[in-house]
Amino acid sequence: MPPPPNLLATLAVRHTVGMSLALQGRWEEAGQTHREVAAERERVLGPDHPDTLASRYEAAFALGRQGRHGDALGEYGRVAAGRARALGPEHPDTLAARQETAFALSRLGRHFEAHQIYAAVLAARERTMGAEHPDTLRCRHNLAFNLGRLGRFEDCHRVAREVAAARARTLGLDHPDTLVTRYEVAYALGQLGRWSDALHIYREVADARGRTLGPDHPDTLAARYEVGISLGRLGRSAEALVLYRALVDDRTRAQGPTHPETLRARHGLGVNLGRLGRWEEALAEARDVSGLRERTLGPDHPDTLVSQREVAVALGWLGNWTDALELYRRVARARADVLGADHPDALASLGDEAQCLEQLGRREEAVELYRRMAAVRGRRA
Repeated sequence: MPPPPNLLATLAVRHTVGMSLALQGRWEEAGQTHREVAAERERVLGPDHPDTLASRYEAAFALGRQGRHGDALGEYGRVAAGRARALGPEHPDTLAARQETAFALSRLGRHFEAHQIYAAVLAARERTMGAEHPDTLRCRHNLAFNLGRLGRFEDCHRVAREVAAARARTLGLDHPDTLVTRYEVAYALGQLGRWSDALHIYREVADARGRTLGPDHPDTLAARYEVGISLGRLGRSAEALVLYRALVDDRTRAQGPTHPETLRARHGLGVNLGRLGRWEEALAEARDVSGLRERTLGPDHPDTLVSQREVAVALGWLGNWTDALELYRRVARARADVLGADHPDALASLGDEAQCLEQLGRREEAVELYRRMAAVRGRRA
């Protein structure tokens, strides 16, 4: 017996409500709405009906936007499998679900698995849609991003540059999609040590986003932040300091004084104060940002730990190695607990601790830490 038309119409309206909640950024409510609609659609239409799968897809998207990437991964996998059965393995909707599966894997740090899926989806998109279709270019952009997270920066730069050129041809130079890929080109250039080239592109992206999105748009402000990073890497810390002061003001006005991005801009300000040798000011800024991050993000959040490390750096430069050692050790323990003992940041913290011990004349303890670092790196290799 077919489901009542009025029930299907009601579910369609509720699906639209879920989409509207998502547009407002109300992701928890949107996800809950889509999950309820998906359950009802599955009951009356079946698990592999396109409408059921559409609701499950939107529910997965909402989970991802809430940072629940593990839960989103499971949902996307079910949607991809259902669409492959109902629509075929190379249907655009099937490929979309597989692409989001790869994105979730990447956000979980499973970059090699993500790369394999991106490569397969890209081949299918090129075969069925063409090399310069917007969906194909979106997949290639994601592939470039993931290559960077795999440490393959030459490949990341090459692919991102090709996608940026194709998007400029098909969408225009100032289109948001073109600019986000140019941003990725600049990121790869920075990782390759080509900071002058990265600075040039970040500035162009920041200017274009300011014109098209507005000066206080988060993407505009993000590009300006990367301009500051590039200036600092080039030893132009006085210019970076001016930029970060203005960025802190703009972030505070647009997003508030305790927003994570406002605090990130303040962190950049403090780092460049230190690079200019203004260590008392750098220490005060780092302590203030560290306290705010601990209250708003938690004591073991990676950003909080970065700020605590910056406090230790300033203490060391001011000759207070004993207090610096205590902080370095706290950061090292937290990173090992949160990220794992073999995570690069955890290993870097062991290096910080060892160097501090050397400054205190405790060379045997420092050597033991260096041995631990070498053993972990040997296992990873």
